[in-house]
Amino acid sequence: MNKVSLIGIPLDLGAENLGVDIGPNAFRYQHIKEKLEESGIFINDLGNILCNPRTSLRIGEPKLKYLQEIVRVSEKSANKIFNIIKKNGRVIALGGDHSISLGLVSGASAALNGDLGLIYLDAHGDMNTDKTTSTGNIHGMHLASLMGFGDKRLTNVYDTSTKIKKENLLHIGSNDLDEGEITFIKKEELQCYSIFDILSHGLAPLFKLIDKLQSSVKNLWISLDLDVIDSIYAPGAGMPNKAGLSYREITTIAQYIGNHCNIIGLDIVEYNPLQDIEGKTAELGIELIAKLLGHNYSWYTNYMKENKIK
Repeated sequence: MNKVSLIGIPLDLGAENLGVDIGPNAFRYQHIKEKLEESGIFINDLGNILCNPRTSLRIGEPKLKYLQEIVRVSEKSANKIFNIIKKNGRVIALGGDHSISLGLVSGASAALNGDLGLIYLDAHGDMNTDKTTSTGNIHGMHLASLMGFGDKRLTNVYDTSTKIKKENLLHIGSNDLDEGEITFIKKEELQCYSIFDILSHGLAPLFKLIDKLQSSVKNLWISLDLDVIDSIYAPGAGMPNKAGLSYREITTIAQYIGNHCNIIGLDIVEYNPLQDIEGKTAELGIELIAKLLGHNYSWYTNYMKENKIK
């Protein structure tokens, strides 16, 4: 297998959750490279993209906080992803808040001439615009921007194309949507499979939706916000969620995607090590990355390795 490029984007300007900027290095402290390589994924760690701290910046427009710096970081990350994928590489990106997906998916889409689907796992919609936002936090707008909705400075990151066609989005795990997002989802007929859907119908219908998306595009990008997972298993999420996916559900979803989909890149975001408990969330994140890329890393594989007859 070719090496997978690992990139950290320690951006925390899209949210109010201080601490997510140290997420990329915290994953490295948990030996993410070594653990993924044990699972068979060979890693080329490219380091972090430079992100200026909020203490050196002005908020700017109240409906688009820190817009200028977020766009700058997005352009830089988009260019890096573009070049990696053009060389037939794959990407693991570590956040940072969820606004980093804007640049990542934009660069991937450009490299693939738009032939890209997006599986987006998040408790929140992230589909507000500057017209509907109640906070001005861009980590709640970038998904709408990727589909061409909202302020042009966000929708036009890297190029003016629509990065993700709305029929090529599958949003999984929502349980906290704003009224504006609910209206938007219905109006645009977006494909969402919420926590309510999972509890009502199980995972089988979701797997059919994943298969349908993969059949309509050649390449998929996975965007995983750790707050989609119940806080029992992911206490280190930027916004811990008491009604999220169980360990069994999230690992099964990740394994299904890894076994059935062509994943060219993924991002794992909103990790706040200041809220984590003994690296529990980081360890789960590493396990999910391995599964999403079709490999296996877990407490059980570690147990078997440690107890193997010498």
